[in-house]
Amino acid sequence: MEISLKEGSQPDLVKVKIQGILGDKFLVQTRYEQNQGLYTVMRVERWVIYAVLTLILVVAAFNMVGALTMLVLEKQKDIQVLKAMGARNAYIQKIFLSEGILLAGLGGGTGIVLAVIICWLQVKYKLVPLQGDSFLIDYYPVKLVAGDFLLVFGTILVVALLAAWFPSKKAASQAIELRT
Repeated sequence: MEISLKEGSQPDLVKVKIQGILGDKFLVQTRYEQNQGLYTVMRVERWVIYAVLTLILVVAAFNMVGALTMLVLEKQKDIQVLKAMGARNAYIQKIFLSEGILLAGLGGGTGIVLAVIICWLQVKYKLVPLQGDSFLIDYYPVKLVAGDFLLVFGTILVVALLAAWFPSKKAASQAIELRT
């Protein structure tokens, strides 16, 4: 027998009350207890997808390291002029760190906006259907969770800082040579 609860109800509290009424001869379970395997797989799937996407982000960070390193090489004379004018190493490093964070922020922001659009399209138009007739729903369910977006954006910033650190350190450690 299934009981449907109103939104905002507390399933565990209702379970305890029903179990008290029916006694120990009956097994009372919530939806999550009945489908524990499915919900466990869904939680694990979420973290595996996060790990794979973080690995992709780390690979992309190598591209960013290369781009920033090339920028440092192209701007050597400009860096030397700034140093000759009195710019400290920390200031030079800050410039290239800012460039790396800007690159990652633009890429991450674009990715997050695209993710929101794709999720909205999936909810509205059911772009990815589920095969088989044994499911209660006919499309792959998605849910926008603010914490997930914050976790992804935080990961992007950490990887960007690490990727931008090495080229910015190289730029800051250059010696002043205005004559070549």
